[in-house]
Amino acid sequence: MSEDYEPATSFWPTPDSTEFALDENGDLYDQVVEADVMESPGFATSAKPKKKKKASKVSSRPNVVWKERYRQIFLDEMLRWSGRGDFQHAENCPDCLARSSSSPGIPEYRCAECMVPDLTCSSCCVRRHRLQPFHRIEKWDGQRFCSVSLKSLGLKIQLNHSGSLCENPIPAQSNMLVLHTNGIHDVAISYCGCSRALPHNIQLLRRRLYPASQIKIRTCATFELLDTLHKFALTTKSSTYDFYRALEKLTNNTGINVPKTRYKPLCRMILQWRHLKLLKWGGRGHDPTGVDGTQDRELALRCPSCPHPGINLPDNWEDVPDQYKYQP
Repeated sequence: MSEDYEPATSFWPTPDSTEFALDENGDLYDQVVEADVMESPGFATSAKPKKKKKASKVSSRPNVVWKERYRQIFLDEMLRWSGRGDFQHAENCPDCLARSSSSPGIPEYRCAECMVPDLTCSSCCVRRHRLQPFHRIEKWDGQRFCSVSLKSLGLKIQLNHSGSLCENPIPAQSNMLVLHTNGIHDVAISYCGCSRALPHNIQLLRRRLYPASQIKIRTCATFELLDTLHKFALTTKSSTYDFYRALEKLTNNTGINVPKTRYKPLCRMILQWRHLKLLKWGGRGHDPTGVDGTQDRELALRCPSCPHPGINLPDNWEDVPDQYKYQP
């Protein structure tokens, strides 16, 4: 073996000293013993996990609680609505008494739409609903409430006059029907025939009544009804026929004395309503050329989620590598 040969173990690092943490002369121990006394903060204890609060029966089974505690109460209150309620012993119309009328009327009419279901006489009921002509009125016949129309009580809707009476009112068709969100209403409408008169269809539109025709108008629909039907068709996918059947049920759920069908006029009105909404959203009402100046594809609505340069894309979108350009 050559004298210059060194074993491989000579290149290993020296072993660690076993006394690296020992106090050889005890100096460290003396320093600790003679040091000032201080309180140790102690070890931080882990917080105990909070116990999950047990769900109450009201939150976990609300229908069971309602059945056990409140079902009879709710039923009694619903039955109470079928009677005279707080006005069981009322003998005089409260509105007549409030006006100090010398001959107060008999309180036998109430409104199923108003917040307070108090009973009034026929004249006071008409006075209350001069600006709410499509509310549903009920009459107490001694045993139950029966539906009556405001037209039968004498209410007339005067168009083109906000507060004053028209000097020359023109009665509308005697069989005029108005479709509203709460049913089909037989109403008495008078057009304005004085010096400030406008075309009949415009007078109706300015009272938010959409006519089904333009010459002999026998059917109208409120703007609220057409807007509701539009929203229902978009969300529930229900047909116009089903919607009209629901209006008939709201008018008379027994199927007796149902007004003559206005299903076809309703289809015509909702088609025109949707088209007018599209023109309005397309800005055609503010364009100098009007509706006739509408060009092809001008009424198309842009998808807000799709990329549009200058709207929802950065300026340098064309310089992005192809592998990232079409990523969402």
